[in-house]
Amino acid sequence: MMYFGTVLSVGDPEKLGRVRISVYGIHDNIEENDLPWSQVMMPSNTPAISGIGSSVNVLVGTLVAGIFLDSTKQEFMVMGTLPTKTNGVADNSQRLGQVNSVDATTGVEVAVNPQAGEPVATYQPVSAFQPVYPHNNVTEYESGHVKEYDDTPGHERILERHMSGTHYELSPNGSKTEVITRDNYRLVVGHDTLEVYGNVKVIISGHADVAVAGNLTASVAGNISAESKGNITLKAIETDKKIILNGNVDVTKVLKINTDNDTINVNTHIHTQPDTGQNAISQGDVSVPVPE
Repeated sequence: MMYFGTVLSVGDPEKLGRVRISVYGIHDNIEENDLPWSQVMMPSNTPAISGIGSSVNVLVGTLVAGIFLDSTKQEFMVMGTLPTKTNGVADNSQRLGQVNSVDATTGVEVAVNPQAGEPVATYQPVSAFQPVYPHNNVTEYESGHVKEYDDTPGHERILERHMSGTHYELSPNGSKTEVITRDNYRLVVGHDTLEVYGNVKVIISGHADVAVAGNLTASVAGNISAESKGNITLKAIETDKKIILNGNVDVTKVLKINTDNDTINVNTHIHTQPDTGQNAISQGDVSVPVPE
């Protein structure tokens, strides 16, 4: 015979995933502390042995079904849970596609994204969230962590989200969006390669530092353009090293030499090679083309 009850406690002192159940019609007049600890049956694809496998994730207030293993009804075995909604407690019905709204412009029913009100970056792609019940497979945990595997036709996606808002989402076309609400750190013990067939855009609101212990090589098939509102400094730290510029150096600003307001300061170990025939002013080992 199958019995039903409510989970009252999950704090198993033996940490075996056992729970205290108030079985309807059996434990109605028994205090929580007097209830026995009941085993929870796990699916056959979860061995749950020696710490390997999935942990028991039954919450207080969960409606369960099970059987008694003895005639005196002392050993209750939880066979499964029943989905329920509790007033005042958030559930994942939006993620499942059970809660929708009607677009005021088109009149079409659309899914309500639980994260719709969160800040969005300037270049952040629009989420592919558009689940239709019952295609979205959702696992939501007690703290608010979420995993979604959405099989909604035309809106297939994968999302994994931390309670803080940090998450990644895979869109139907294979694109990936990552949002990190705090700091990000990555350690690569071996080699690292990034290969991009398209364009790359890097937007940094603060400072950027690049430290290279070995050599730094940059090969560019086109032009290099650098613009700075402050100073640009090239410095060879060791005294016997040189900064070598092979090619022309064009100075677009009209130069005023030997004035207090606009002076060219040159180190003697920088070399440039202007085109032959150009007029130039030389100071030390640096040649700068003279503006017309």
